[in-house]
Amino acid sequence: MKHDLDAAISDALVYGFPLYEVAKTRHRDMTGWMGQPALAPNTICHDRRLADNACRWITTPSNDTLYSRAWLDLSGGPVTVAVTALPPDQYWSIAFMDAFTNNFAVLGQHLDAPGPVVITLAGPADHVRPIAGRVIRAPGNDVWLLARWIVNGEDDLPAAHAMQECLSVTPCSPVKCPVVEPTDSMDPANFLAVVAEQLERNPPPHEDASMLSRIAVAGLIPGARDPWASLPIVARHAWQSGMAPAHSRIRNAFIGLRRKVDGWWVLDELEDPDARYEWRAALALAGLGALPASEATYIGRTTDDDGQLLHGSRNYCLTISREGIPVDAFWSLSLYEPTEDGRRFFVENPIDRYSIGDRTAQLHYEPDHSLRIYIQHQSPHEPTRRANWLPAPAGPFQLSLRAYRPRREFQAFEMPLPMLSLE
Repeated sequence: MKHDLDAAISDALVYGFPLYEVAKTRHRDMTGWMGQPALAPNTICHDRRLADNACRWITTPSNDTLYSRAWLDLSGGPVTVAVTALPPDQYWSIAFMDAFTNNFAVLGQHLDAPGPVVITLAGPADHVRPIAGRVIRAPGNDVWLLARWIVNGEDDLPAAHAMQECLSVTPCSPVKCPVVEPTDSMDPANFLAVVAEQLERNPPPHEDASMLSRIAVAGLIPGARDPWASLPIVARHAWQSGMAPAHSRIRNAFIGLRRKVDGWWVLDELEDPDARYEWRAALALAGLGALPASEATYIGRTTDDDGQLLHGSRNYCLTISREGIPVDAFWSLSLYEPTEDGRRFFVENPIDRYSIGDRTAQLHYEPDHSLRIYIQHQSPHEPTRRANWLPAPAGPFQLSLRAYRPRREFQAFEMPLPMLSLE
């Protein structure tokens, strides 16, 4: 019996963790965090600066795009999202993510070219009534709008700002906001209260019925009021002892559900339907807000070609062949310092460089048109190597390569991936 309860608690935390992380991120935005002004529901916040080592509002941030974000609340009725005409041939995307961290719709250059675009976003209460124009029916009342606008360094910021101003959000009527404040995902009482409220506002999909039935014994019930108070003492003790192992399960899933191709961690289509819960939780921890693979493919590196963990005490060279990375938009390589809880952030460095990609100015290419990127803590002595230097910290680090609008051969990993060797 205790074994069943422990398993249910572990599954409950894995299932509910993405909902909790979304609620926590929303609460930080809406109350003002790290000096940012409070963001009301159905209003837009534009990040005007390039992400750097001080950026902590999202894990694994991008330095290649500016973000715009809004927390859309559909409890009061539909919301209109509009994008006026943008400059041609410039990358942009607007992802709509539900409370379970699923991207259920993406606008952008891929399908909508430079615009203009006008859509009505309707929540569950408005799914049956006819709505004129282009309609996206959201699975729940809470939607995270996360827009990305291409920017090519500091000099390109005015153009990126002008693109941001093309986005508008028009709500229908006042909304009913969440009332439970997320404080700490290691606090089982707070975790249960937050996730129960999230599940009430955002109806779980039908395919989650068996999982919800399995974890009900752990007290995770949609819409439950103060679920911790209704739990028996034995269940409370089980939650308190089970939180740390369940969080470790999420961290381990980020590696366990991937496979290695040419030394890079990649993700294939998950065959086990239950594995999607672990992967969803792992991605909420390490890459909340990531785009779907058709819009951006992400591959990661934690070791060199000899299998040694990446560390700033060693010098590396990453080689991209003359064929480059096959994309219809752009690609970039970013370096991150991992935290103890599994998140990843940029590293402070003397040249304020956090990524290198096909748009980076004044890179040195080899005579055969291949590109060598030098990854090390100290600045290289040779000018050509300094031009291609991606600074590393003195300690551990990880690499992430993003391919925006990747072509099929990269999405399917049917081509050799970049080599990483010791210098």
